[in-house]
Formats: sequence, structure tokens, C-alpha cells
Amino acid sequence: MVTLTPGLDLILPCWNPSGPWVESLIRHYHEITALMGTAPVQLILVNDGSVKNFTRQHISWLEAAIPDIIIISYSRNRGKGYAVREGVKRSQHAFQVYTDLDFPFGVSAVKETYDRLLQGLDVVAGERGEAYLRELPRKRRVITRISRLLNRVVLDLKVEDAQAGLKGFNAYGKNILLNTRIDGFLYDSEFLYHAGKRPHLKIGAVAVSCRPGIQFSSFRVKLLMKEMLNYCRIIFSSSAA
Repeated sequence: MVTLTPGLDLILPCWNPSGPWVESLIRHYHEITALMGTAPVQLILVNDGSVKNFTRQHISWLEAAIPDIIIISYSRNRGKGYAVREGVKRSQHAFQVYTDLDFPFGVSAVKETYDRLLQGLDVVAGERGEAYLRELPRKRRVITRISRLLNRVVLDLKVEDAQAGLKGFNAYGKNILLNTRIDGFLYDSEFLYHAGKRPHLKIGAVAVSCRPGIQFSSFRVKLLMKEMLNYCRIIFSSSAA
């Protein structure tokens, strides 16, 4: 058995970050460490094949401001699921949380997720409510509603909103996540599906809401088709299980 160090590994996947993201990340990091008190926080940043706005200079700024930061980079964009797994492989603490680089749900949501893990949950997922749906562009709102319906009816997930970009887990959840295979956005659904098949695992949710000023990305048709194929992979694995 491996004895894990108490504390939190915070994993942030990124691809072509925009704007003054280094300054924003440093600010968010210090806000989180203040909230966490004496609990250590290891920041793990995964550069998923960025081709712009991620240079050696950006890395130097981060390393100067956050001396123990772990930065993982590779040249080809592989997808968010792949990036998260690469970050989790470098984790060493008892608990891990991953979220998006811009902290769309704020830093308090990270602390709340960590607290739920301390209280005994094995996997914690951020769950966005109806207010989030009302903020979305129409096309993305329809896609999100369909995704939630499939998650509930077809996959029977413990958490209906699988795609919220905030998840936390302990060693049990970590082992399941590292055995997922989908590299794109639906790795979240794959993770929660396999976690839900373990009757001993305690899975819960934290209510999250987007902080003001968050920009919502659009989905290209090609990406949607690829993710539909990934969804079929999950369904097939559920049928074969």
C-alpha cells in the first residue's frame, strides 16, 4: 500500500489559453492556498499541445511565482481527458481536484469539493443547475439538455450533470479515472459511469454556478460527431459489463 501525503493536487488542463492567463492563474492559486489554510496544495498544469500563448516566457513567470508548480507539456493536442489523466499521473496527495484554467466556478468550489472528500466521499462532481442552462447560447443549451437526459436514462449516472468542469476524488476514484480511455470531453461521463458501477464508492455532488464574465465556447459539428462516437463507446462498455 502507498501512503499518500495529506493535501490536494490541483490539476488544470489547458489548450491555447487566452488573455493574461498567467496573472489570472497566479491570483487564483493564492486565493486557493489562503482558503486551504495549512493543507498543502500542489498545482499541476497540463499544456495540451498549445500552439499559441503558451511559451517558455509564460512558464518562467509561473515558476517564479509558484516555485513548486508542475508543468507538463507535449506537442500534439490530445484532448481534455488525456490531459487530465497526464496530470493525475503526477499527483502525490490524498485528494485530487481538476477544473478549468479559468476557474469557471470560482475557487470556493474547489475548497468545497476538497471538504466533501475529507468528509468521506470518494468522488465529487460539480453540478450546474437550471440557472446555468439559462445562461447558455441556444445551441449549447439544447446539447446540454440532451447530454443530461442520456446520462440519466441510458448510463444511469449518479450525477446527471457529468460535463461540469470540476471533479474531485481520492485514491479509489483516481484509479478509476486513470483507467478511462476517452480523450475528449466525454471522459467525464466515462469516469462517472465506471465509478457508479462500484457499489462501495460514495459519489456526491457540489452545486456550482459560473462566475460573472465567463465566455461559453461553441461546439463544431465535427467535434459533436466525434463525441457521439465516444458516447457509443460508453454505451457499448455498459452493455458488455
